[in-house]
Amino acid sequence: MTMTVGTLILAAGQSSRLGEPKQLLEQNGVPLVRRMAQMAIDLNAGPIVVVTGAHAEVVTEALHDLRVRHVLNPDWETGMASSLKIGVETLEKTFPEAILVLLTDQPHVSRTLLEQLIEQATSTHKAIIASQYGDVLGVPILFRPAFFDALKNLTGDTGARKLVQNHPDDVASVPFAEGVIDLDTPKDVAKWRNEL
Repeated sequence: MTMTVGTLILAAGQSSRLGEPKQLLEQNGVPLVRRMAQMAIDLNAGPIVVVTGAHAEVVTEALHDLRVRHVLNPDWETGMASSLKIGVETLEKTFPEAILVLLTDQPHVSRTLLEQLIEQATSTHKAIIASQYGDVLGVPILFRPAFFDALKNLTGDTGARKLVQNHPDDVASVPFAEGVIDLDTPKDVAKWRNEL
C-alpha cells in the first residue's frame, strides 16, 4: 500500500554563515533546491510545497518549471519553526497521510532514502520516521498527522528534532550515515566539492 505523502522543502534561510544562498549551490550543474524538488516529484507520493524566504526570488526562479507550490514565509528571520508552520498549514489542506520534511543543504539525500522513510512509516505505523546519522535522529524526516499540530507550535530556530527527542517511543529510524554532511560554511562546501 502506498501512502499519500506531502513533501515540505524548507528553503527560506539566509545562509548567513555561507555568504551565498546554499539553496542555489550546484551539484552536477543543478541547484540543490531544484535537485530536492525533482526528487520529491519523482517520488510521486503527493503534493510538494517549497517554503521560501530570504532568497525567495532566485529560489523560485530555480524551480520555475517544476510542479511545486511556492509559499513565502514573511517571518523567515524568526527561524526554521515559522517555515515548518506555514508549510504544514499549506499541506494539511490536501489531507496527506504524512508530511516529509527536507532541507536543501544535505547533498547526499537520495530518492532511495526517501522511499525507505515512507516504507518504514507504512510497515511500523510509527508517527515519526527519522534519518539516523551518528547518534542524531533528524532530517529528512516524516511525520504522521498526530504530530502536525506539534510541528505548527514550534518556535524560533527549533526544527523538528525537538519533537524526536521528546517522543522517543513514537520514532522509528532509517540509517543515513552521510546525513552528517551539510553545507553551512564555505569550508563545508569546499570539502564537499572536493569529493564530487
